[in-house]
Amino acid sequence: MPRLVLIYILKGGLNHSSMPLQDFLLPQENVKFHSDSLVRYGVKKYRVLITDKRIILFAQRGHILKTDDIVSERLDRLQGLEYSEKGVFFKVSKISIMGTTRLDIFGPTSELRPMFHNLQSLVNGD
Repeated sequence: MPRLVLIYILKGGLNHSSMPLQDFLLPQENVKFHSDSLVRYGVKKYRVLITDKRIILFAQRGHILKTDDIVSERLDRLQGLEYSEKGVFFKVSKISIMGTTRLDIFGPTSELRPMFHNLQSLVNGD
């Protein structure tokens, strides 16, 4: 019997694949942008949320024992934004966010270009 329970867990019986958004949003915080695909920060992959107050990189790690991995930076602390693209056939984009720490985010151009424009408009107060 324990063997059947273990197989059930490994096949995703207790899998909670998405983290509730409310768990890491502040009161009165509104989502302005969310990524559809994963982006890379350091050696890890994350999903991105941009709110009217913060940029949030989030992921869930582990298969059985899930842990949340969250990187957050307040928009009012940003000192600069840079956007660049590399490649001809397989374009990869990079957004550098200078705040309390430097966040270099890499991902597909189709994802990062709109993310950059959204961030830029929020930081400039447009």
